[in-house]
Amino acid sequence: MELIPIDKIRVSELNIRAADVFGDEEDQEMVKNIGSIGILQPIIVRPVGDNIYEVYSGRRRFLAAKESGLTEISCIVKEVHDDEAIDISLIENIQRKYVDPVTLGRAIKRRLDSGIRPSDYAKRIGVPKQNLSDWLRTLDLSLAMQSEVQSGTVPLRDALKVVRMNLPPEVESALAEEARVEGVEAFRKALDQVTEGRETRGAPKGLLIVRINWGFESPEYDALKRFSESEGLDLSEYCQKILSDHIQARTQA
Repeated sequence: MELIPIDKIRVSELNIRAADVFGDEEDQEMVKNIGSIGILQPIIVRPVGDNIYEVYSGRRRFLAAKESGLTEISCIVKEVHDDEAIDISLIENIQRKYVDPVTLGRAIKRRLDSGIRPSDYAKRIGVPKQNLSDWLRTLDLSLAMQSEVQSGTVPLRDALKVVRMNLPPEVESALAEEARVEGVEAFRKALDQVTEGRETRGAPKGLLIVRINWGFESPEYDALKRFSESEGLDLSEYCQKILSDHIQARTQA
């Protein structure tokens, strides 16, 4: 174990939470504790040249120590290659602080791209193969939906349901917006309605977006249905007609 100046240490880009913002309530509590009693458990670093080290295990302790004003920190120095650094970071974060499924999926995919089999890697990091598969499947979501999963607005169980539905990106993005603005219960209701619509009527994706944005029991949606019936058109045909009429009116103005 060595005492290393903090200004000689940086967070490794291989740490799966390297991009996370430090400073939430739990982080600030750690800053206070380290400021009072110091570092009880050393961080693990690797040398990267020019007397510089990268921390790949103990990121939060390092950042808390830095913010608390410490100038040196206890470190265990280890020579490890990139793949091993990712493995250690994954294991530490899975076992300790909550990490969202999308972040886990991205880190795991990076390792699997090196050629290791999913079943073997699940054993290596000590998680069930099904967990590994579920985290990877979140990468099939649109970026908008991934963001809501990362923020915790959309739970993993609901996210996996969206994956299985294989929705068009614009519908999935509309659902993600519903989750972001209205919350998880509104999102679940919208998702259930989309599921029902696909199973019983095969509603066109454009119409599904209208229903999500207005709400499934809104006065606007009810009025739209009445107008379509008065024109003798089904709802999707009526939506297409009024959009076409609107475009023509604007282009002729």
